[in-house]
Amino acid sequence: MLYLKSKAFVYNLFSAKPYIPKDATQQDLFLSKYPDFDGRGIKIAIIDTGIDLSLEGLQKTSEGFPKIIDCFDFTESGNVETSVIKEIDSKNYLIGLSGKKFKIPKNWKNPSGKWHLGLKALYKQTIAKSSEKLPEIDCIVWFNGEKWCFCIETYKKDLSNAKVLTNFCDANEYGILNFKGNEIVYCISVKNDGNLLEIFTRNFDYGTNTALIAAANFPEKSENNGLAPGAQIISLNIFDPSTNIINFEHMERAVCLI
Repeated sequence: MLYLKSKAFVYNLFSAKPYIPKDATQQDLFLSKYPDFDGRGIKIAIIDTGIDLSLEGLQKTSEGFPKIIDCFDFTESGNVETSVIKEIDSKNYLIGLSGKKFKIPKNWKNPSGKWHLGLKALYKQTIAKSSEKLPEIDCIVWFNGEKWCFCIETYKKDLSNAKVLTNFCDANEYGILNFKGNEIVYCISVKNDGNLLEIFTRNFDYGTNTALIAAANFPEKSENNGLAPGAQIISLNIFDPSTNIINFEHMERAVCLI
């Protein structure tokens, strides 16, 4: 699976033949004199193909803060309209836009009783030169009285076993979608009072590799660290999987955000 291949690549990137120019940049010498000058307090924007949020070196900074603090997708390829609102029946069943019937777990609190629904076909996370769409899946969005919640693991027979997420910038949580033999690492953001869902995934590993080289932090294996292990990262995706190109308009918008 690509998820595991990515981890193997990271191991090779930081071990047998390191590609990070630590000697040339005299990183070890510098940090031995100024240990607190390791990027802490700095935020690095990675404008590329998105980042794999699940990798070991991209979880925490050297101070223990979240490593990746926000995600943006300027291609809007992960956007889902969730303006259709339905309510559950007396037996807690909800009919998704695909026509599929879902048993809503009782611990999914929804004081308003309004469930925002959408459909989305995600792209495989691949190392190939072309992207391939997966079948559509139902998306469920609701407000639990404190925060917006979201579930995309609607292919599971029992939704009580499905991952429920909230806005990544608030909780720094991600999910791993195991769907049709594919593992897709994702996070989300809910906008427009629940009527728009943004699903963030990575396309290829270029952005991930850049993030690791720039700021990876391995608390137990500091020799594998990137150049600024104390820095935090913001992921800005400009690669559109529907066209397999980087659009310069998307790049301009990303630069303007910074």
